[in-house]
Amino acid sequence: MSMKTPQGMKKGVLTNVWHIPKLSRNLFSVGRFTKDVGPVTFTKDGCYGEAKGTKWKIGAREGKGLFKLQMTPVAPEQANAAKSSGCQGGTKSYLWHLRLGHIGHDGLNCIVTKNIGIGIDISSVKKWDVCEGCALGKQTRVRFQSNTTARTSKLLEVIHSDVCGPMSMATFSGKRYFVTFIDDKSRYCVVYLLKSKSEVAAKFMEYAAMAETQTGKRVKYLQSDNGGEYKSDKLARFCAERGIQQRFTTPYTPQLNGVAERMNRTLVECARCMMEHAGLGKSYWGEAVMTAMFLRNRCPTRAIHQDKSPYQVWTMKKPILANLKVFGCHAYVQVPQDKRAKFDSKSSLCRFLGYVEHQKSYRFEEVSTGAIKISRDATFMEDKFDEGPRNYNDESSVVEFDDHDEDEEKRRR
Repeated sequence: MSMKTPQGMKKGVLTNVWHIPKLSRNLFSVGRFTKDVGPVTFTKDGCYGEAKGTKWKIGAREGKGLFKLQMTPVAPEQANAAKSSGCQGGTKSYLWHLRLGHIGHDGLNCIVTKNIGIGIDISSVKKWDVCEGCALGKQTRVRFQSNTTARTSKLLEVIHSDVCGPMSMATFSGKRYFVTFIDDKSRYCVVYLLKSKSEVAAKFMEYAAMAETQTGKRVKYLQSDNGGEYKSDKLARFCAERGIQQRFTTPYTPQLNGVAERMNRTLVECARCMMEHAGLGKSYWGEAVMTAMFLRNRCPTRAIHQDKSPYQVWTMKKPILANLKVFGCHAYVQVPQDKRAKFDSKSSLCRFLGYVEHQKSYRFEEVSTGAIKISRDATFMEDKFDEGPRNYNDESSVVEFDDHDEDEEKRRR
């Protein structure tokens, strides 16, 4: 905007500006200006602001009791970038940071420079400011010692697994745990949400059938800790019948199950960051963890080739990233014609809750009803969330993931 000062016309930039396409007028908050900058004075010929002893004209009287700001139009491409990200000066690098589950700068740079995914529309990665979702969701932990066991050379030779939970809040469908199965060679991860640990055997049977069908290989080893869920008769019989050998870590040393432990922590951290950024409550942890799994499979990892993602090693195809969106954002989802009357709205306001594997569709929750919808026809608003600007002092938004091993704790007591 232009400002008339005793030294002549000066240009200034307004921050924390919201872009609302259907709003016909620009609105300026006098209350926020007086709080953050200085006093505002209205006279018959204009509006004046003051800060640090300097007074300048920021608007002229237009008529009907209103004052018109002296604004400089923004170039369309700049406006679109600002609208897309909603913060960080509209940088596309930051938008992709959000879309990829709060991936770090180095990880995003690796995707871009080594062409790991299809559809990234940036040629270089720019630094972004502090991400509040990351600041609240990520923790610095003491790293486990590297596992010196030699890496396998074939898919499904070794599958690492671990259970995370119970969570402090159940999902809307009553799940309090999740179990991961990670292929050692590719680090491709599959997650199942559980109501109880007793479901682990059934989920491994489901995983083995899926993985063997997709790869044409057979599972040889299942690596896990000593949790009771991995020593059930049901799982033991299944492994014996299929010729799968179970390998257990030494008691009281769950860190020796390092691949699965690290994956669970990575998924939890990613999910927490996305939930914090979107302002979603604790019951959405399941949707966030499943989305974290989808994204992490498509991002580079130090455990495998730096120029490939787990998805590419697993499927021999580059992942398509062009359709990624910011988790938790609002979207208008098309209502099928046979589900609406003649004068009903053609779309409904929903929350974006992740991806549907192998269907090229998105998963949504309708804001008004809570109904889950699967659709590929949606208009996304990646800078709009349930509560507008996040209030990070709201303790109810903090997600408490309890990822300790219950059986391990009982044995120690």
